[in-house]
Amino acid sequence: MTYTPMIAGSGLVGWQMLQSTLESQRTAFNKSAEITRDSEYFKEKIGTINSAEELANDRRLLSVALSAFGMDDQIDSKYLIRRVLEEGTKDDDALANKLSDSRFTVLAEVFDFEKTVSYRMQEEGFADPIFAAYEKKVLADLEVKLAEPEYVADPEYAALFETQVKRNIEISREYFNDNVGGITSPDELLLDFDLMQVVMGAFGIEDRRGSKALLKRVLEEGASDPNALANVLGDKRLIRLADAFSFDKSVPTNALQTDNFANNIVEQYRWQRFEDAVGEVDPAIGTALQFQRSIPDLATSDISDSAKWYSILGSTTSRSVVETALSLPKGFSQIDIDKQVEILKDKMDRRFGVKEVSDLEDPGTLRKIVHSYLLQEQIAQSSNYQSNQIAITLLSTIRYDQDR
Repeated sequence: MTYTPMIAGSGLVGWQMLQSTLESQRTAFNKSAEITRDSEYFKEKIGTINSAEELANDRRLLSVALSAFGMDDQIDSKYLIRRVLEEGTKDDDALANKLSDSRFTVLAEVFDFEKTVSYRMQEEGFADPIFAAYEKKVLADLEVKLAEPEYVADPEYAALFETQVKRNIEISREYFNDNVGGITSPDELLLDFDLMQVVMGAFGIEDRRGSKALLKRVLEEGASDPNALANVLGDKRLIRLADAFSFDKSVPTNALQTDNFANNIVEQYRWQRFEDAVGEVDPAIGTALQFQRSIPDLATSDISDSAKWYSILGSTTSRSVVETALSLPKGFSQIDIDKQVEILKDKMDRRFGVKEVSDLEDPGTLRKIVHSYLLQEQIAQSSNYQSNQIAITLLSTIRYDQDR
């Protein structure tokens, strides 16, 4: 049984009650049997999916994926979803780009099945410990060199030599940091003399300089397999080298197999299901909750301010909130879209001081818009109720007159 959110009252009263208990209610909701089962299944299985067809054929996985983007209504559109995911968004003629529903575009961008290869060298900070070991080795060698009689006897020459060595270290540091991340194979590494100069010094394998075939095999096989050459040779220096670069672990993967992909989708799924559950209790509060969560992401996104305004109007939830909060007329959505943006920007500035969508990142500004939306919704509901009561009274009178 899924937890039903508790909302005491409608409008601002219900909203404020929900806000004060949001974390505890979300925790209880996420512990619901259905949410827990589906979340765990998704985390366990999604990393094994390699194609749009595989995802479309697993209804349970697909259900979580679609729910995360508020697309539960598309669960039976198996062929459509598969085609959207297969075509992606890079081609202007891709189906997702032709559909008026922007949810398909987001879905296709997130569930990217194109294979990519991640290399250890591309990880942040990879170069630091290797170069630090190289620098330590060079400075130690320098100290030994400067202690030799000829350098001791000529301090001026010794100082110049020391300065040049340290300058070379900085040149090597810059080159290593700029280029090691672009290496994608043992061959590329072995053919780059300057990179290998650092690598050999860092791992203390200068005596292996002429053994390119051996080094290539050591790098290719890595150090995970006990039968890998580095392990067979028992040379700890080669084992550290193979483990550091881990070419054997650089296998093609898709976006679904990257770190935190499953956790991010599950978190979005839980939020969306909770918002849907709130919407079933009170549609206006459910809409406000979706707006409150989604707008800050849009506000801080890298797209242009103009594109952000169009995104607001392209979202059913965001459009509903801002149109209602600003008391825009019902026919507003029927006018030219560029004119809509112009009017929206002017109204948002005048009413809430919002000059750019990035201003919506401010919690205070966002709160004012949500409160205005809920108040307008409450007024509309009250008006409808009063109108209905008048209609019922008139109908009762008509029936009474007829009976007479």
